[in-house]
Amino acid sequence: MAKKKLDIEVFSAWNTYAISMMSVLEHCGMWNKEDTFQKFLSVTGIASRFCVDANCSSLPVTDYDWMEDHACFMERIGVRTKKYYAAPGAEEYSAVQEEAVVAIKEGIEAGRACVTWGIDTGEFGVIYGYDDEDKVFFPKGIGSRNTNTSMPVLYSNLGKTFEWAPVLYCEIPEEVREVDWNQAYEEALHLYIEGMQTSRDDSGRTYGFGVYDVIADAVREDRLDSFGFKYCIGIFYERKDALLLYLEEIQKEQQSGALAQLIDSFRTTVDLYRRLMFEILGGGTEGWNTLFEPVDKQCYPEIIKIMQELKASEEKNVEFTKCVIEKMI
Repeated sequence: MAKKKLDIEVFSAWNTYAISMMSVLEHCGMWNKEDTFQKFLSVTGIASRFCVDANCSSLPVTDYDWMEDHACFMERIGVRTKKYYAAPGAEEYSAVQEEAVVAIKEGIEAGRACVTWGIDTGEFGVIYGYDDEDKVFFPKGIGSRNTNTSMPVLYSNLGKTFEWAPVLYCEIPEEVREVDWNQAYEEALHLYIEGMQTSRDDSGRTYGFGVYDVIADAVREDRLDSFGFKYCIGIFYERKDALLLYLEEIQKEQQSGALAQLIDSFRTTVDLYRRLMFEILGGGTEGWNTLFEPVDKQCYPEIIKIMQELKASEEKNVEFTKCVIEKMI
């Protein structure tokens, strides 16, 4: 009976697809170990995603077209992956599961781990090993509330471990090509502008600057999803901070007055998020556990004020980003 485990380290982050995929790519040599998570978030375009629904629930963060959007993320860093997807109750679920089991084992034998949905909770994680004797995969999940370890997953249970959304999703890297990182940097700037200037889609979700208005309205009308709001702020804070840190990395290589101005503006945005997350909402070293504590309604006026300040700061960011792009042409 065959079995194998890869020695792969998976760090914790709010953006679990990003950290899972970067860990997998770094381990198999498709992402430079010297490049940061902030760069990964920025050049893939993940950091520029910015969306809420009317009550600021956690759903929009993970409810998007994984097959199409993940392919776009990976294309921007020159990576091609093989994906397996089946929705709950789909007629082809068992057949896709069987194909994925074979592909995951083949990938592990080739030194390539697999990004998988729903290991410990409704988040992405990594499958890094298998054992044919027990017919199990060895996963590392991200975001488990009470443990830092993940239970083995039976082959027959692949895709079914998160009972509230038993979506089968597995993604395995196949090959990588060279990327023009200067071009990737410029595209990251365009993606940020696009992400902030997009308004609504057919689902009624709000994107860009309007996100701050929607959150403020939800607070005023006392219909804020407390868990979802705190979750979204964690996600957004990590993304905005990643963009700032990536810009600071670029500044070390490309001195520019316009870029320095943009960085100063972005620092205001990130400082506001930091204050919201750690001072107003009381986040800290408890990490995910603080999500389950309700937002103190006495903080509502201050939250509304910060939403207004964040919107104004992001409007400045976009104008400064346009200036940076103009200087590049």
